[in-house]
Amino acid sequence: MNLIRRTMMRLALKGADMSLLEPADWQWIGGGPTWSKVSVDEKTQLQIAAAFSCIRLISETVGTLPLKLYRKTSKGREQAVDHAAHRLVSRQPNEYMTAVEWKESMAVSLCTLGQAYNRAIRRPDGKLYSIIPVPKSKVKPELTSDGSLLYLFTRNDGQQIPLKREEICPIRGFGNVGEIEGFAPHRLHANSLALTVAVEKYGAEFFGSGGRPTGVLTTDLEFRKDQRDGIRDGFNKYVRESWLSGLLPILEKGLKYQPVTTPNNEAQFIETRKLQIAEVARIYRVPVSMLMEMDKASYNNSEQANKHFLDYTLLPYLVRIEQGLNTCLLTEKEQIDHYFEFDVRGLLRGDSTQRASYYVQMRMAGAMSQNEIRELENMPTRDGADDLHVPLNMAPSDLLREIQLDKAGASKNGPN
Repeated sequence: MNLIRRTMMRLALKGADMSLLEPADWQWIGGGPTWSKVSVDEKTQLQIAAAFSCIRLISETVGTLPLKLYRKTSKGREQAVDHAAHRLVSRQPNEYMTAVEWKESMAVSLCTLGQAYNRAIRRPDGKLYSIIPVPKSKVKPELTSDGSLLYLFTRNDGQQIPLKREEICPIRGFGNVGEIEGFAPHRLHANSLALTVAVEKYGAEFFGSGGRPTGVLTTDLEFRKDQRDGIRDGFNKYVRESWLSGLLPILEKGLKYQPVTTPNNEAQFIETRKLQIAEVARIYRVPVSMLMEMDKASYNNSEQANKHFLDYTLLPYLVRIEQGLNTCLLTEKEQIDHYFEFDVRGLLRGDSTQRASYYVQMRMAGAMSQNEIRELENMPTRDGADDLHVPLNMAPSDLLREIQLDKAGASKNGPN
């Protein structure tokens, strides 16, 4: 009851009409009516084929990208394999999930609800030993009287316990100023998603009825109300039986059937369905070509398409997760020289020709050794293949200046 009272107070302060005569302002309870008169909630996103494909594409890609904990060193960085958090995020965060499943569940929650939570469980000595994803419905952020933020976590027995940020590890999606949690797409774009559902429902009902358009029966005779009702019921039953048996229905007593439904070609049914796929792709910012709409493909190769997908779709999710884990799973001291990072090199991996050209250029520039190239290609390393080589006609600029000065001095002094 306190939760409902507090929610009503927040809505009232925002100017929402909470009277029973204005049910539109009560949509915070769940899915509400839309312009197409189709209710939309968080489950509706997964029932729309295009939205399901977007959510699955994002979440499965995030889940399969390696996530590692790095430590800064004097020579650059190295994997902090001795840290407890590295083992959890890279192999198994808890006893019933793999790292792929855990990352995937976070991405699904971010895509559908705009927020993800993870219960970080530590031993008495403060060492992290388990990370458990938590449904958004079980966590309620609350501002205390002193301005601090607590998260009320509802356990399985119904008891609520207050948790600090580092204990619940919130990952916030795209949101507004002053909002603790991110936006849920099904709330902001309810009308667009509802239109997609309405188009699918229209097509299912049309083809489910054998492609028969709806219409009216006309006649020159006059009937009482009970007679009209009987004719209607009898006609519906007769047409249904004829359709199931494959027989042609015949009308009697001057009855005429007049279709009143707009034909599919005039209603642009196919065009509308394609436009809704593009509309859903815009909501989740996924290239339409990745939703199996290949007539919209505009990239020369898979590497360009993957880079576009990484830069404009995945990167915000990856950075949000990385920074959320940095600030919650690491202590302030550890955050100085430790950080989490996704390895996206596999996503940008081109075909064999592109990779060979890249390796040759890196090898010629002295940036990679033979063993480093072999490791990227999942090949065993070889002894004596760790040296960096450069072309003979190349040298450091300071060394070239020294050679030039030596030559100038020698010419000035003349031959001995």
